[in-house]
Amino acid sequence: MNACGRIFFLVLILTSAALFSTLTAEARDLSSLKACEVVMGKDVAGIAKGKLMSPSLGGAQACAYLVEMPDGTVESYRFSIQAPAGIEAMWNSQTAAERGEAVAGLWDQAYVAKQFMASGLSLAAVKRNDLAIEVTGERKDVLLAIATLAISRLR
Repeated sequence: MNACGRIFFLVLILTSAALFSTLTAEARDLSSLKACEVVMGKDVAGIAKGKLMSPSLGGAQACAYLVEMPDGTVESYRFSIQAPAGIEAMWNSQTAAERGEAVAGLWDQAYVAKQFMASGLSLAAVKRNDLAIEVTGERKDVLLAIATLAISRLR
């Protein structure tokens, strides 16, 4: 898949969670899940060991957080909930190197990798036939902690 195709595919995934929820009848109904309630701003600030700069920004399936660190730098994180079909389709179109490092213990399958066409990292985890999450941001340890927290709340 060329770069333009990947960009289109990623935009489709990030903006069309509802579309992907219809691709698998067994996937969880995402309409009652609110990303900013699953992972709250205070959670992210505590995990990152910083101060939340503003209220969490987002809609039903995605939430963004800006955290000011003690040294004055700012880190941004994003958490999203989606049907698993989109993430699985993306992984199926990628090489092993593009998928990144496998992460054990986060549902059925998870990978952390450098974000495509952006700075930072992306961690995606899938619970087959149920749902998927994606966390993006600056530091791998923070992404892992946010994903672990989200998974514990999405049982």
